[in-house]
Amino acid sequence: MRDLIIIIKKEFTELLRDRKTIINSIVLPTLLVPILMFGAIKVTQMISESEQQKKMKIGLVNAPEDFRKLVVSDTLNEITTYDESIDFKTLIDDETIQTAVVFPSDWKTQMDSLSTSEIKIYRNGTKDNVNGRVTKMMAIYNSFIKEKRIAQLKISADKLIPFQENYIEVGEQKELIGKRIGGFIPYLFILTMWGGCLLAGIDLVTGEKERKTIETTLSLPISKFTVLFGKTVVASLLGFLPAVLNLIGLIVGLKFIGGIPDTFKMAINEMLNFQSISLILLLLIPFSLFLAGLIIALVASATTFKEAQSKATPIIMLIIIPLVLAMMPGIELTWATVFVPVLNIGLGVKEIMAGTINMTQYAAILISLIVFSVGAIYISYKKFSDENAILK
Repeated sequence: MRDLIIIIKKEFTELLRDRKTIINSIVLPTLLVPILMFGAIKVTQMISESEQQKKMKIGLVNAPEDFRKLVVSDTLNEITTYDESIDFKTLIDDETIQTAVVFPSDWKTQMDSLSTSEIKIYRNGTKDNVNGRVTKMMAIYNSFIKEKRIAQLKISADKLIPFQENYIEVGEQKELIGKRIGGFIPYLFILTMWGGCLLAGIDLVTGEKERKTIETTLSLPISKFTVLFGKTVVASLLGFLPAVLNLIGLIVGLKFIGGIPDTFKMAINEMLNFQSISLILLLLIPFSLFLAGLIIALVASATTFKEAQSKATPIIMLIIIPLVLAMMPGIELTWATVFVPVLNIGLGVKEIMAGTINMTQYAAILISLIVFSVGAIYISYKKFSDENAILK
């Protein structure tokens, strides 16, 4: 144990001498989440306000007077009247207009006879702001005509509504939000953890080769396994620390950044209680050891920083794909997914956030991660023990 502590102290001292390590492992993870949250909220608000203030160029064909008045009532609408339906696709593509509303020529006759008519609306499906405003305008006009018909027929509006849906939500808001956003949190944690383990793992092995100090370390009266395990622990801590700081940044951001609905804040604060945080961090400890062991095994034979990066970086795809799957609807934590590395963390964190975690499955995830971490450390030890690879 004393030898292990000596190695850990030595490696930590060397890593923390580098200002880039401090910035990448401490400063950036702490600020990342609050900056992302603040930026996303402000950008969304700015875009929404900007879109609402934009003028909408609308083309009308055979539009009745009451509909024209409705369009004109919004001063941001610019009307162009056409006598007949023409090539509106070209006009919309070159932005002469943004949408076109075409009424049939016998519109008045159909309305007077209480018939059902058809209004053609030409639009570009990618223009969400324009399409949303047109949809709202058509809904208002539809309600206006309905009210006229009800008055004309002299019947109660209630008689036209056979029933009303009354959805009673039996799930807690914490569960709903946890299921929807819970998959994003491990995505953020694990990617920053990967980055921290990658930089530390390469520096502790390949970096020592480049600095010509690996021979000195191996000549110490300490077993190679102790040296390797000390490096693995340090690399895992440099991955685990950013994940913890990300979590702190998330909590701080939710408390002090404005623009987040109070109900959402309350639900998130309820999810991020001591128990859920403890359960999440407990999963990340063996996973950080697994990542560190895997990276050291991959870079053990590399002689340069660039070569080490080229060997370790492609593995990121094996992390991203399960995390993306964990965020997809319909994929749940079951006994079929509980032993799949990375995917089990993503699904497990989602269940923890929702407050619906099965503790038996949680224990299985934890045990499987411990087994994977032991396996990764064993493989890295075998690679590290090969002097032809480590001293070349």
